[in-house]
Amino acid sequence: MVKRFTVALAVAALAFACGKPQPLTAEKAQEIIAAYAFKHEPVYAEVPQKVWWTPQAPKDAYDELALRTLRNLEREGLVTVTESNVTANSATYVAKVTEKGFPILGTAPSYRGPVYRARIAEKRYDGLRNFVRHPREVTVGHAELVWHYEKPTPLYPLFETKIDKPLQQPFASHVSFWYEDHVWKFSVNVKKVSSSAAALPPRQ
Repeated sequence: MVKRFTVALAVAALAFACGKPQPLTAEKAQEIIAAYAFKHEPVYAEVPQKVWWTPQAPKDAYDELALRTLRNLEREGLVTVTESNVTANSATYVAKVTEKGFPILGTAPSYRGPVYRARIAEKRYDGLRNFVRHPREVTVGHAELVWHYEKPTPLYPLFETKIDKPLQQPFASHVSFWYEDHVWKFSVNVKKVSSSAAALPPRQ
């Protein structure tokens, strides 16, 4: 009898789970994304290990930011910087991590060659705004997920190569919601809406 009752409960629960979902609302959208949106995410910045320019590949604004970042890290004892071929129109600067910097600076590939990478802040989610449900499909909608950068580390001011990461300034990601295979789902369509941060060209 107990076994039959347990099976009946399981069938009833399955039927409820597979039933027609309620129309998507702003509150439901917030519930769907809550597990994802209210965690703190680490934010990183990078700087090339080698900064250089020549008459054929002239110095650009990012080269200046990168060199200043390497010098900042050098002053803190995290890297040593050697320079060569320094003329009016060319220069090469190569950074090597120190024993002090080794546990702090990670490495990664990039379009400009190997970079040093470090945590500079956290990303904090603030909630949804501007929710809109589809006019005909009641289980489909979209909204903006608002977030900001906070809790800077001591490395935040050193990395002048950080691009468009001001503290406590709100940004938004465009998020879509829908119901599929008996599960509510969401997708981040546009990760960051900002008024600045143009993409940097790779070094040729």
